[in-house]
Amino acid sequence: MSQPPPPPGNPPEFGKSSDGAVPPPPGPPQAPQPQPQQQPQNPPQGYGYPLSPPAGGYGYPAAGPPPAAGNPYAQPVPPAQNPYAQAPAQAAFPPQGPPPPYAGAQPPPPFPGQPQYGQVPPQGPYGYPAPQPYPGAPGGGRSNSKLLIVVAAVVAAVLVIGGGVYLATKGSGDSKPGPGPVAQSSSAGPTAAPHSTQLQFGWDKPADKVAEKDNLKTVFGIWFTDRYVVKQQIDKVVAYDLGTGNPAWTLPAASRGDCAAAKDTYKNLAAIQYGPSCNQVMAFDLTTGVQKWSAKLPGATGSKTDFDYSQMAISGDTVGVDWLSGSIGYRLSTQAVLWQGGNGNCEDDGYAGGSQFVVIVNCDFKTYKVQVIDPENHGKSKWSWEAPTGTEVNAIVSTDPVVVVLGTENSRSTDVVTLVGGRMQSRISLGTDKYDISLGDNGAQDVHNILVSKDTVYLTLRSQGDSKGQVLSGIVAFNTSDGKQKWVAKPADKEDIVGLDFVDGQVLALEPPDYDVPGQLVTIDPANGAMKKYAGFADGASDHVDISDLENYPYWHAGHFFVACHTVYEGNDDQKYLVEYH
Repeated sequence: MSQPPPPPGNPPEFGKSSDGAVPPPPGPPQAPQPQPQQQPQNPPQGYGYPLSPPAGGYGYPAAGPPPAAGNPYAQPVPPAQNPYAQAPAQAAFPPQGPPPPYAGAQPPPPFPGQPQYGQVPPQGPYGYPAPQPYPGAPGGGRSNSKLLIVVAAVVAAVLVIGGGVYLATKGSGDSKPGPGPVAQSSSAGPTAAPHSTQLQFGWDKPADKVAEKDNLKTVFGIWFTDRYVVKQQIDKVVAYDLGTGNPAWTLPAASRGDCAAAKDTYKNLAAIQYGPSCNQVMAFDLTTGVQKWSAKLPGATGSKTDFDYSQMAISGDTVGVDWLSGSIGYRLSTQAVLWQGGNGNCEDDGYAGGSQFVVIVNCDFKTYKVQVIDPENHGKSKWSWEAPTGTEVNAIVSTDPVVVVLGTENSRSTDVVTLVGGRMQSRISLGTDKYDISLGDNGAQDVHNILVSKDTVYLTLRSQGDSKGQVLSGIVAFNTSDGKQKWVAKPADKEDIVGLDFVDGQVLALEPPDYDVPGQLVTIDPANGAMKKYAGFADGASDHVDISDLENYPYWHAGHFFVACHTVYEGNDDQKYLVEYH
């Protein structure tokens, strides 16, 4: 069903809110931040953006070579099933009822020009086939999410979830995922490992040296097993013993220093990009450090920018790689190619893995969609949802339930929407500078300061100072079923706070150490927002690493608190890229 345009002179009000409940903070002094590569909003043809589509239209993938001869993992790919039965995306957004008032908040405005709910026809295969052995590629595109990459601005904006509760939604044998925006949870979450109530410094690792000509390097990958924390570095991947920090194995993986890494894992298999232009993808075993397979990505021209703005995702036995001018899906265990995409009107613009494989679709920067595909059926679409006219899908917070961040031309995060079966189930209007949400530069899943369980979205209030100079922050819970607010939890001492993870069915939140307070971890009851101290930091915790530094990302795993740095600078000889407390 096509989306009707808004009437002339009445632009979409999506994302606009009149609440004004929490005024914009005065803003602390900002440290200089590295600027990621920027892309022009409307570059000319030939810059790697989609050209006019070949005959075959929507989602038509570019031709690519079959698996190389002699590759023991290469397997034939089954043909796509009924490739032209793609159903229209659901675009019905009814007006939403008001949430409970929060400090004078007003209900968000309805989506303009939206029809009522309708039935979603069964979806056909995910894209159309090319004249080659590969099945059709997912439809997607190059949205402004790739053009407006940003870095975190405050400590609460750079916290990354350790991902422990993913174990509650995945099969046995899975390792804990690394960088990611959200903990996808069952109602209870994982059982907490024994932990100290007073966290002491354990060990740290110095950052790799960066050449003066390079200025900085970014390395995103971090994963956890029952024995190791595994960290991607500039030219290798290293596993460290959780308790001692001793290296367990090292896997060479030289890269230019900003290649993507998949957040999730499958049966202890992880995947990264590497190489001088991030032109290769590798699957490896987290328990042994043994490479499972490696493949060169299609479409290389020899330019160092061929695979700029890449992102990866793993869901089950499928790993997808998406970059500026193409995409490809592999079976993680065998390297078999499942789909391949290229230039067209509609192309992949973001991947998210975990419990489901979710794709952001961009059609000529005009229409944005969210699709859930079936990785085990070579990309067949389960359902598709179309965002309102004038909006774009900028991040995927969770894949079960499917929760996405929508934005507009003027703001990257205006609403958080929960989708079920191709329909919008709920919408949370973010207002202006009310919530602290940061969209990072490692793909659609690189979202910070949002936690999601099966029935609740947890947002972090943006820090601000009161008349006495104290920091005011908090965690706000919303129902995924209707978007209504459940409660607000604020620290008793008025310190900063941000949601971190889940333990024993409770929300785990961090109150970062400061110059005059040691900091602590607290649990929050999801039923009523009641807070309780979980663990404190010993005096001098920040002597080893500044947890509030712009580039440091905290994680909690099996009773260990980690601080990992994803950006390493030239000339910073004292920088630590991994610090452990227990």
